[in-house]
Amino acid sequence: MTIIHHWLSVRPRRLELEELLKILVEEHGHVKSLLERLDMLLREGRYSEAAEELSGFKPYLDQHVIDEEATVLKTLLEAYGRDGAERGVKVFQEHREIHQLISEMRAAASTSPQRLAEKRDRLREILKRHFRAEEDDIFPWALETYRRRMGAAK
Repeated sequence: MTIIHHWLSVRPRRLELEELLKILVEEHGHVKSLLERLDMLLREGRYSEAAEELSGFKPYLDQHVIDEEATVLKTLLEAYGRDGAERGVKVFQEHREIHQLISEMRAAASTSPQRLAEKRDRLREILKRHFRAEEDDIFPWALETYRRRMGAAK
């Protein structure tokens, strides 16, 4: 059993793994910028705009997650099996919690600014750890695995 999500309208981008990983890291930077904008909106009490920002975040995040799970995780699962790829599986399982927090934040934006701020802090904490794990461990591991497998296929 894999944890790959099935969204009908979102398909993995067809890119070489090295190119995709560069894009995913760039997108992590974009997500950090979105969180900074969200912070500003919350500080200024612009809660409806914060809710809109969160709504726009979901399709973007969906594409990112599909790419990570259908390409990066798949590379690890094919090479090492579920047990061997366990640390990758664990990191990517955090996607579910991230999605849940964003949904809760969207709901809280119109009803509870305090709860929204608490959830934003939790999201920031999770994303910081998550991005570090992906960029420092999972992505390099997947790229090394991919290159080794491509070299063996020649």
